[in-house]
Amino acid sequence: MPADSGALTLETWLARRLESAPRELAEAVWPLVRARLAEGEDGLVQASLDALAAATEGEATRAEAVTLLAADAILTYALEASADPALGGSAAQASELAARIGPGGLIGERFNEENQEEMTE
Repeated sequence: MPADSGALTLETWLARRLESAPRELAEAVWPLVRARLAEGEDGLVQASLDALAAATEGEATRAEAVTLLAADAILTYALEASADPALGGSAAQASELAARIGPGGLIGERFNEENQEEMTE
């Protein structure tokens, strides 16, 4: 977890959110997002999509379930952060992000492509 320097950054904002999360979930989130925090909410979205892809590739194990929960949490945090005025966000920004990542956006593109590839194999 990051050291709190007093300034509200995405990292400190996320650390505060994860304080109340179950320990196992918080421990799963940090490695998935750490390298992407500098990219802001878009980095969180990409981290979530990467985790979702990883969780759905393997067998249905407890570890994969935790990764799937972490992917969901990260996506939720990305939307919350984009709406938070303390981070410069707004409801309009959150709506725009939701539109970019929804079924007709990044999620749809990424997972529809994977499904198409599987169907042609």
